[in-house]
Amino acid sequence: MKLTYDPNSFDCDQTLMEALERWTVLMYSKTCSKLTVNEARQSLFTNQLKSLETIPPTKAALYQHVRRTLLVAAYTWHLAPQKNIKTPNPGLYGWQWNCRLEQWVPYWTALEDVSKACSMLLHCGCQKTCTKNCKCSKAGLRCTVLCKCEAGCSRGQYD
Repeated sequence: MKLTYDPNSFDCDQTLMEALERWTVLMYSKTCSKLTVNEARQSLFTNQLKSLETIPPTKAALYQHVRRTLLVAAYTWHLAPQKNIKTPNPGLYGWQWNCRLEQWVPYWTALEDVSKACSMLLHCGCQKTCTKNCKCSKAGLRCTVLCKCEAGCSRGQYD
């Protein structure tokens, strides 16, 4: 309720954001003990082998979603009974103007697209040590925490 009176006071490093993160983690996995969405994403993706579609959003994306929600809660619902409501610029609340569509669309995150980091998602199935058939080796990459080769990898430590 406090945020509906002063939606501009919300920022990413707030105690409320920590509570929202934990609540979001529990929405995606009731048994996950991680406190932040970024830690939960890593844990659920690497340890429980969940797909990207079934893990929580990043903290940056969650923050933008909360900003969009605040715009609706603070200005549409909370101030609705008042006359002459001055609605703020949606660009300050998780929206961006799309010139091609000529409408406001959700602004998801300032983070890079995951497709640029897809090489980090490559992992080998080597059991104890990597062999000449290692996917990582063939791609010219070092093994990551997603690989099954554990500490026996002949290509060095995990990245």
